[in-house]
Amino acid sequence: MPLARDYDYMTYKEFLEYQSLTDQKTEYSNGDIFYMSPTHPNHNKVQNELYFQFRSILNNCNKCDVYTSDIAVKFQNEEESYQFEPDVMITCDNKFDGSIYKGIPNLIVEVLSRATKDRDKGLKLDVYEKFGVKEYWLVDINFREITIYSDNINGKYKTIRTYSEDMVIKWNNSNIKVESIFRLLTIE
Repeated sequence: MPLARDYDYMTYKEFLEYQSLTDQKTEYSNGDIFYMSPTHPNHNKVQNELYFQFRSILNNCNKCDVYTSDIAVKFQNEEESYQFEPDVMITCDNKFDGSIYKGIPNLIVEVLSRATKDRDKGLKLDVYEKFGVKEYWLVDINFREITIYSDNINGKYKTIRTYSEDMVIKWNNSNIKVESIFRLLTIE
């Protein structure tokens, strides 16, 4: 939900100024800002498990690194600016300006929640696709599924696959058991 504020449009520069005045985590979407809510423990467990799986697979890679949600990524062209904080992000270059990554991540993962699922499946999917993120994973805790958008060619994902709990994702010459991502979930 957009930030409750009386404005028609907030520039990216104004967003950075606003962000420096508050401890509230926010994201920027081409003029609008969004509050980030605290996550549910299950969300955090899945996010951490994905981080550990990716970090383990990339352990011997001195080029790529794995980051979690307190690292911002900025997407910008002449007409649009966005700044998001993905749940998990893999980069294979060092295009940081302070704490903001200004390159194109190799992989972004968003763990769906009630507050963010529409934005993750809509706005963020569109932005990540348009700006050339190679792979985008949407992780649905409720259905224990992972949908992977990949093979981004000219700003369009050519492959979309959904993996259920009994399946294995082949990634970077390794296997990730989907059930292992959800193994620590607590039932409510």
